[in-house]
Amino acid sequence: MSEPEHPTLEAVAEELTEMSRRLDRLAGAVRLQTNPPAQHFPGEQRLSEPPAAAPPPPPTIAPSSVGAVWHAPPVPDQGAVPDEERRVPESRPVGHGWTPSRLLAWTGGAVTLLGVVFLLVLAVQRGWLGPVTRVLGGAGLGAVLLAAAFRVRGGPGGTSGGYALAATGFAVLYLDAVAATVLYDYLPVFGGLTAGFVIAGGGLLLSDRWRAQPVAVGVVAGCAVCAPLVTGEPNAVLVGFLALLHLVATPVQLRHGWRQLAGVAALPVVIAAVLADVWAMLTGTDHLAVVFVVSAASLLGVVVATFTSVLRPEDNTATAALVAAPVPVLLTTPLLQRPFAAALAAGVAAALAVLWGSRFLLNWHDRLPAQFTTAAGGIAAVAAVQSTMTSLDASAWATALLCEALLLTLGALWLRGPGVLLGALCYATLGTVMALYHDVPPRHLVLVSHSAGAAGVLVGALTALVAVAIPITGVRLGVLSRPPAAKTLWSLAGVLVLYGTASATMALVSLFQPDRSGFLLGHVSITLSWVVVAIALLLRGIRLTSLRVAGMVLLSVALTKLFLFDLATLDGFARVVAFLCTGLVLLAAGVRYARSVSTDSTAG
Repeated sequence: MSEPEHPTLEAVAEELTEMSRRLDRLAGAVRLQTNPPAQHFPGEQRLSEPPAAAPPPPPTIAPSSVGAVWHAPPVPDQGAVPDEERRVPESRPVGHGWTPSRLLAWTGGAVTLLGVVFLLVLAVQRGWLGPVTRVLGGAGLGAVLLAAAFRVRGGPGGTSGGYALAATGFAVLYLDAVAATVLYDYLPVFGGLTAGFVIAGGGLLLSDRWRAQPVAVGVVAGCAVCAPLVTGEPNAVLVGFLALLHLVATPVQLRHGWRQLAGVAALPVVIAAVLADVWAMLTGTDHLAVVFVVSAASLLGVVVATFTSVLRPEDNTATAALVAAPVPVLLTTPLLQRPFAAALAAGVAAALAVLWGSRFLLNWHDRLPAQFTTAAGGIAAVAAVQSTMTSLDASAWATALLCEALLLTLGALWLRGPGVLLGALCYATLGTVMALYHDVPPRHLVLVSHSAGAAGVLVGALTALVAVAIPITGVRLGVLSRPPAAKTLWSLAGVLVLYGTASATMALVSLFQPDRSGFLLGHVSITLSWVVVAIALLLRGIRLTSLRVAGMVLLSVALTKLFLFDLATLDGFARVVAFLCTGLVLLAAGVRYARSVSTDSTAG
């Protein structure tokens, strides 16, 4: 017997189904408006988005289930995290990328390397084994470590262990070559350097192939730290082996831009070269070899720093390496005679000056960073000072430094370079200190029996000229825009101008009359010259406040000297001449100044 038909229930079911379809379409439209699909070009494949799953079919309501209770599908919790994401992998680095396994592996490599060094040294001291056995044993241990590195790296989780084994193996082989050269004399120095070049080059080549900076750093650091323990003293051979490491590491460092490798390769050479300079000074042996090797290592450091700066301008280690590289060669000058030492320092200054000038003369603004060329210019200035003071006697230091300061000031004005002006200020400061100590000390102005002579005339004039030229150039370049700095510099410049002109005047008078009458005439001339210059500044400063203020200050200083020093020091006719001439000049200046002010106000 068939069930009765219910047309009303069927109609309700169809209506509910249609409503469900409409709700689905409405939900799709809302999703499209909220998250519009990304536009793609025809034929472009979406790689970053997973394929969208087909929408679930709308729920259909069977006629017979109208009266049943409908349950919505469970909505996943948005804040829930899948179990896969909750689990932290065991290989995740701890701290700065160091896992326990990596820490153990590299510590084991360092301890093994130190054990090899101690074995080599102790075997030599106590006569254990034979030299051939020691060399072959070191080579065999290095080969075993390298074979283990390749085997461990191929297994699961063996990356850090393979890196540590490889770095330790190459370091053992390198130290074995050093020992064969230094301790046992099996290899000449050139042969040992060649063997070291091959071994270190193999280690750096492997790090390049594996793209592993830890291997490169481990090889270079292990060799650099342990090589001095084998050589026993900081000599030319040690500097040569460390410079060889720097040379081998350069292509890989430039290729990948590994900053840690750059620092590890450059720093040991500089330290060893400085220690070699000190050791040669103390022991007095092997001067020429040390100078030659240290000079070559410094040149290599400058070249590597330059290439690094050109190829990777963002690498700040290039500037640091450039600053450190010339230091050892500048410290070798006491090992040479004065002409050769001065020539060596001058060569360093010339090379760095060319490097600095390439930014301006060759227009390499886009190739060399500004901080790199600035550092080159600063070190060139230091080397030039050393060359100047080495080639000349102490009596000519002030004259030479002040002349160089004047030339740098003109160069700053020509190149529009504030950095050059800063160098001129440093030269002027050092030259002025030398002048106050040796050429024109203050006692020459207050004691009759002391005279500076012709050198005092020249140094005094140069001091005054440089003291005027540097602030004027600073104003032209716009670097004296801050009032406190400008006032301080101008005040200091004014004091130096007064002292320089007074010293030059006294020295000039003393050349023609080196007695008390010349001393009195010199001070009268100084006072009158200051008063005349002050009046000239006042007349020029009618419309310029700065000149008027300078004139008033100078006039006050001149009158103070007249009443405090000249009145107490001068006697007889010299005192009368000083006061009469000063008074007459002031009277004439007052009349002239009043007339100029009245004419200027009438014209205005």
